[in-house]
Amino acid sequence: MRKRGVLGWAMAVGLVLAGCAGTPAKTPQPAVLRPGPQQAPTHQVVGEALIASLGGVSTTVRWLPQRGVQAFYEGRPGLADPWPRQLWKDSPPTVFLLRLRNQTREEVQFDPALAGLVTQEGKRERPIPYEELYMRMADDKDAVPRLTSLQATLFSRFVVIQPGGQREGLLVFPALDAKAKHLLLELSSFFVGGRLVPGVFEFQVFRADSPS
Repeated sequence: MRKRGVLGWAMAVGLVLAGCAGTPAKTPQPAVLRPGPQQAPTHQVVGEALIASLGGVSTTVRWLPQRGVQAFYEGRPGLADPWPRQLWKDSPPTVFLLRLRNQTREEVQFDPALAGLVTQEGKRERPIPYEELYMRMADDKDAVPRLTSLQATLFSRFVVIQPGGQREGLLVFPALDAKAKHLLLELSSFFVGGRLVPGVFEFQVFRADSPS
């Protein structure tokens, strides 16, 4: 009988996307994100992933569809998939897997809260923070395992990586705007040894009703 968890997730993702606009929401068509042509010459497309070196930090970015998110959590014993299936139908989140490996002799600092997902029209979204998802889910009967999984895997708080260290996590954005065709994933607060080394990764959006 209780559907609060599903509704909470839909609100957490859907309401953030809606913002303050009063435009009636459209049911989004299933979208597929693929790496697009990269302006940065150091960025390489390898299969469905983008690989780059940001100031000597090996960086891999991959968009994850629903099946990819499920596989991500299935491969981590003790963690539960935090995403209700209904959410993927109502307001599917936009999820990126980010892997960072510090191959330098300097400390890396990364603030995921300042990352951005920008459409071709300049509309910018910030990642959904863990605190907001916690507020939406805290009263759900199965909130504990879901919140534990999110806390263990979400890039939400300030990240520090020592030389030789590595981190892996998810950046979760609201559902894509129905008009989105081209996206820039911006890592705008990325520092190596105190030097700003921003990263920009380009993706194209394909939908079931879009021409090939």
